Amino acid sequence: MAVDTETYADLRKRLQLAIDFAPIGEEKKQQIEDELFDQLVGDFDTLIDDSRPPRLFILGRSGAGKSSLINALANKEFADVGAVEPETVDSQKYQISFPDRYANWEVVDSRGLFESTPAGEELSEGTVEKVKEDIRQYKPDIVLHVMTPDQARAGEQDFDTIDNDLRENIPGFPPIIYCLNKVDSHLSPGGDWPPENNPALAGTITDNLDFVSRLRDAEQKEPYDRNYPVRGYLFHSREKFQQEDSSVSESLQDIGVFPSYLKEEPYWNVETISELIGDSIPQEAVLQFAQAQRRNRLMREISRKQTRKISVTGASIAAADLSGFSDIALLTPLQVYLVMLIASFSCREFSKETAKDYFTELGAVGGAGFGLRKVAGAAAGVIPGAGQALNAVIAGAGTYAIGRSAEAYYFEDEYIAPSEFITEGKDWARNKL
Repeated sequence: MAVDTETYADLRKRLQLAIDFAPIGEEKKQQIEDELFDQLVGDFDTLIDDSRPPRLFILGRSGAGKSSLINALANKEFADVGAVEPETVDSQKYQISFPDRYANWEVVDSRGLFESTPAGEELSEGTVEKVKEDIRQYKPDIVLHVMTPDQARAGEQDFDTIDNDLRENIPGFPPIIYCLNKVDSHLSPGGDWPPENNPALAGTITDNLDFVSRLRDAEQKEPYDRNYPVRGYLFHSREKFQQEDSSVSESLQDIGVFPSYLKEEPYWNVETISELIGDSIPQEAVLQFAQAQRRNRLMREISRKQTRKISVTGASIAAADLSGFSDIALLTPLQVYLVMLIASFSCREFSKETAKDYFTELGAVGGAGFGLRKVAGAAAGVIPGAGQALNAVIAGAGTYAIGRSAEAYYFEDEYIAPSEFITEGKDWARNKL
């Protein structure tokens, strides 16, 4: 993916100019500006213009595979992998740069926590205080607690430390994903891999997941993938805490427990963990986390979310009744904008030239929006009193269809006409309007 803030800022200005030069009254112009910039562009400002590196905090005992998790998530070897005896309790901070993808990560490996003490034994007060200091200093977006199945079985003390020493003393303590690594350790010689193809191994992994769930008092656990429960459990546990201004807020506490194999490629279940991180970190950290990895499922999910947002805005613009002007002058720039975003999420350049590739296949850059206006006008004449509402549905559905068509084009290298997605778009738009 290649979204950079300078190109985004230029397009943002073009959208503003489309409103400024529209031959409509100031009241209508302000209404559209509120719809477009407050509801839509404000979200993208957070996603793109306010983008910052995600901050990941890694916990775990020696040999759990913390460095391997960093490397697997980043798809690059940045951390030294191997069993290293820690000489100090100082944390190690990685500044991971992805210059070709306009992304950076901040990863803190709290090397001292749990490492100098055998599993099951109480941690020293100094070690716990150091971790508290690290979390307050680095303000991580999420904590990844990495453990092996054997460490999990002996690690009740580790969970008590997180609950009673860390979470209780740090307001707004970040959410935690528990990563049960090295699940291949229970694989019989010559046994089938991955676990989905080995019922005995899947049963052993699931038993370990159940064990961790019981230690976390996860009464509301549910499989992340109902077809393959071995991929992990979601907990969705939350806690309330008092902020500095005395107001009470609620934060996600334990996200869930998820197994992994990180020793060598092909890694197993890393994409599940990646998607959960992307869903759990703040919006302003999502772009740089996602674009660094080039993971298709994660990219497509982000693309689909943007298609939905822009389609709602398109429907709102059409519903504002701009005397025949809105679809041509505002919907079309929005549709071009959407295609540019989707192209960039598929790792193409965020540019008008990239979008032109798709619209050349479509036939003309402005054709889709103009055609939708004609259809809406005809519908208004056929259904008295319902034309305006139907116009909004068609505008939203058409924009949605273009987004879905562009998604197939850039992610699958397949051109599917927007008309193939119109029915899906109408059903979606009617549920939203």
